[in-house]
Amino acid sequence: MSNTIPLSLDPPGTFLYTGEMATKGYNLTRFGLSLRRPDNRKAFLADEEGYMRGAGLSDTEIALVLARDWTGLIEAGGHLQSMLKVAATVGENLWHIGAHNAGMTADELMAICPRKVSALPGEES
Repeated sequence: MSNTIPLSLDPPGTFLYTGEMATKGYNLTRFGLSLRRPDNRKAFLADEEGYMRGAGLSDTEIALVLARDWTGLIEAGGHLQSMLKVAATVGENLWHIGAHNAGMTADELMAICPRKVSALPGEES
């Protein structure tokens, strides 16, 4: 028995990041990229909503971040690499973003992936 799931590359399964999307999500992307700095990550974790208001996010965008709605953030125009900075700051990663997009848990997504990672850089294998 195969552990595969049907995958569609047609919308809504795929998000095309266009210029219009980039413009729409400018504040989200700028906010996410601000988390590259350790002092900004610390400030965000101390007061998530206050930090996001200071970054100019709308109430809807703030709600998406607080809900960790990775799919909604991408649909709202947040660039994936920028949203990955947000995920990493709150202890999540690309597996969580992909799993949310696929409607499953990160563990379920990892279980069906054909390629396995036995060690990460810097870890003993």
